[in-house]
Amino acid sequence: MQFDRRNVISALFCAGVIVSILLLYTAHDKQTGALSGEKLLNVLTFKDMQNSLRELNKVAALAGLGLIAVAFILGPLSRMFPAQFATYLPWRKFVGIAGFAIAALHSVYSLIDFYKLDVDRMLFSNPKLLGFVSAAIAIVIFLAMTLTSNGEAVRRLGYRKWKSLQTFGYVGLFFAIVHFVVLETRQGTGFDVRPYALLFLFIALVALLVRIGIFLVKVPERQSFEEHIGEAEPKIAHPQKR
Repeated sequence: MQFDRRNVISALFCAGVIVSILLLYTAHDKQTGALSGEKLLNVLTFKDMQNSLRELNKVAALAGLGLIAVAFILGPLSRMFPAQFATYLPWRKFVGIAGFAIAALHSVYSLIDFYKLDVDRMLFSNPKLLGFVSAAIAIVIFLAMTLTSNGEAVRRLGYRKWKSLQTFGYVGLFFAIVHFVVLETRQGTGFDVRPYALLFLFIALVALLVRIGIFLVKVPERQSFEEHIGEAEPKIAHPQKR
């Protein structure tokens, strides 16, 4: 297999995101409001197996959301500011697929641990039904994007249909945000998350807003798969006059 320096950098970036979550989210003690090395050590050494697995599942949820959001945000930014962001475009596929894989792992664990693979718990007696349904929609959309994130899918579908499918991923991101907010909103306390989690929610929201922004200012669309993956010479984008 040919060595690809960009994939190595992308992998290091993904690993860095996960490590940052462990250090700044998992280690955060809600009672004291401070970071606790002891709390993190207890999780990583599986002092309480169930608690550790659930904490690591939360790490997977945040990492999945964050990496997918970064993959989405690179596209619009590279079109609006090619001189600054086009160089990072080839990272997007690796980061996006890694984000989906981690999010899928989170989904599988949650189905087993929280729902016991019981359809009644998932759909009929689930107080967080909106969160469950929105997560299911998001993961299906992300799965479709992952399975078609290659040149063969472009040849089969045609670039225009393929691009429409990939753009539909922003709908998946919206539902992922809904899932996040619903699951972290509790009766009596409202929306309550550890501070570092808010950064990932913010990145996801920015990804949606940036995409809406390039639509409103009519930034020219990419015209080929090569441009989409960063293998073509980037064109300087100029908003069209209304």
